[in-house]
Amino acid sequence: MKNLKFLLPIFIVFVIYLLYKLFTPEPTNWNPSYSKNDKIPYGSYILYEELNSLFPQSKIEATNLPFYNLDKAKKIVDKNIIIICSYFKPDELDSKIIFDLVKNGNDIFIASTSFGQQITDSFKTFINFKFWGVFDSTEVNFVNKKLQSENAYKFTQGNNDHYFTSFDTSSTIVLGTNNIGYANYIKIKYGKGNLFLSTLPNAYTNYNMLKSNRDYIFKSLSYLKNRDVIWDEYYKEVNKYSSTPLRYILTQPALKWAYFTFLFAMIFFIIFKGKRDQRIIPVIKPLSNTTIEFIHTIGNVYFKQSNHKNIAEKRITYFLDYLRNKYLIKQIVFNEETILRISEKSLVDKVEIRKLFNLFNLVEVSSSIKSETLKEINNQIENFYIKTGAYGK
Repeated sequence: MKNLKFLLPIFIVFVIYLLYKLFTPEPTNWNPSYSKNDKIPYGSYILYEELNSLFPQSKIEATNLPFYNLDKAKKIVDKNIIIICSYFKPDELDSKIIFDLVKNGNDIFIASTSFGQQITDSFKTFINFKFWGVFDSTEVNFVNKKLQSENAYKFTQGNNDHYFTSFDTSSTIVLGTNNIGYANYIKIKYGKGNLFLSTLPNAYTNYNMLKSNRDYIFKSLSYLKNRDVIWDEYYKEVNKYSSTPLRYILTQPALKWAYFTFLFAMIFFIIFKGKRDQRIIPVIKPLSNTTIEFIHTIGNVYFKQSNHKNIAEKRITYFLDYLRNKYLIKQIVFNEETILRISEKSLVDKVEIRKLFNLFNLVEVSSSIKSETLKEINNQIENFYIKTGAYGK
């Protein structure tokens, strides 16, 4: 009873606070996500839904994969790729894939306040930033007179002025400028394709799509050809590809409060139920571990028999089973194709794998092998496990 009198006020306060949060409107989330799934001001749900009207009779698909994985999964040919994020920072491998995609005839549109070290160095696209004090806005317009707005396009609420201070003029065309004459939207010709870079990612969000600035968005994307579009979701600020179920629950107000209510209910249950029904937990002596003694016994038996081929065959069998389970290779044949697949998946040099398979073939065709050969097989397999991190997991 004493515990109940102490916990009852806490429980009442918690219920009141929970009801207050449930019936209080959620404040507007101004964090940028640029995701096609988000209807918040700086999500891009509306733009993604409008892509069918921008690119009629074209296939629109979204991807949560980096360019390296996407290019390996399917060959990207004659596509438009649209990337919108705050900071575009692809790694060296993804940057190489981007260059290859553009070079082979694809067009890539990137709206971001930065474009990564590889793009910046390759095309000398250096960016500056100017903050106009309390005036959190910028004004931009197109260079093409047919697309220009008479009074320019003004973007407010979180749209500070980012612009290019320099770029490779031999391959770059300026498509748009800000109110002080600096380029903020450029087109870079590279190989058979084009790279479009905009320093105004917030323009392509729900907030500006619902205002009079949607005309600017449609005109800027009209430079892309009317063909299939790949919409990027991987480089967003909120990457749904790597989010966990718990993270999703905590981003949904109803699920979040249901989750916390469940936790508090479990705490109260443990306090009352556990205190009432708890009994003495008996001490159980753990079983002794005789694994090492067993291994020594089995090892001595094999050592006395000196059947090195038998031991090698068992070692090879376990190793091949490891390869099948870890790298999902259903059938392992000792040929060059299998060696190449294992090398690509394990990042172990194919020369080492070929040497290991040669030893396996030797065991298979021999009626018996020497202890030196067995030691060599064991050392090669152990070396493979170390390089693939098998002992670190």
